[in-house]
Amino acid sequence: MRVRLLVVFVVMLIPLAACSTGSEDMALLHREITDVQRELQEMQTDSLDKKDLQSMKSSMQELSSQSMRSNADLAAEVKRLQEQIEALHASLDMTTRQLQTISQELAASRARMSTGTVLPPVTAVAGGAAAGAAMSESGGPSTEESDGAAVAAAAAVTAANGISTPEELYRSAYEDYMRGNYDLASQGFRDYMVRWPETELTDNALYWIGECYDAQDDPAKALDVFTQVLEEYPTSDKAAAAQLKKGLLYLKMDDQAQGVVHLQYVVYEYPGTREADLARERLRSLGLTIR
Repeated sequence: MRVRLLVVFVVMLIPLAACSTGSEDMALLHREITDVQRELQEMQTDSLDKKDLQSMKSSMQELSSQSMRSNADLAAEVKRLQEQIEALHASLDMTTRQLQTISQELAASRARMSTGTVLPPVTAVAGGAAAGAAMSESGGPSTEESDGAAVAAAAAVTAANGISTPEELYRSAYEDYMRGNYDLASQGFRDYMVRWPETELTDNALYWIGECYDAQDDPAKALDVFTQVLEEYPTSDKAAAAQLKKGLLYLKMDDQAQGVVHLQYVVYEYPGTREADLARERLRSLGLTIR
């Protein structure tokens, strides 16, 4: 609109210029025409600048949107990697804990042997033919009374291997576990429970049967054995580890609700233990914070 008015003004000035005879009027007219032309040029320049600014603004908005999307994708990827790292740390800590336990128990067994301390033979243990002769369908030793045949068979196997003491049998089963011979290790721990069902390592032997099943990727049987540890030996030094393993196994079986419940139980019931720390780290990897 403003441009049109200026053009009209210029057109109106032209007849006046034709009619004017004074040099001053002509000079004034030329100046006014020049001013109008300059103003038109400035208006055109301003219009171009506004278009450029609008284009730049659109480009900046698009770049900003792309940057926000990239940042969101990067944050999601970082979070996923952090969860994987925490899960790997928890698994590594559990493996380290198991190796430390194996080393300590083997050292204790060697110390007892060096001092001549030997656990009572099977014939001297009250009820020695009970508690675990027959194996249940879940893979763990049953609680029914042995018929005596299982005891004789286990004794024959261990005797054929030159094993005559509890420490030797337990150590042999441990070594099989460490070598990855899980079937042999599990059988060795079963034989131990059959021949010496009431020693201080009987609950440990049962626990390591569960570890053998877990290592063989049989979480259902492993879960049954760890449950048996908690039911038959609630005050065992393996109770916290068995409870932790139950939580981890439930997660492995895609039952997150039960897994979380058992891991929380470890945190609250066994505070200050390594198992509680591992349970807390695994819960954190699931997005749960336990204080």
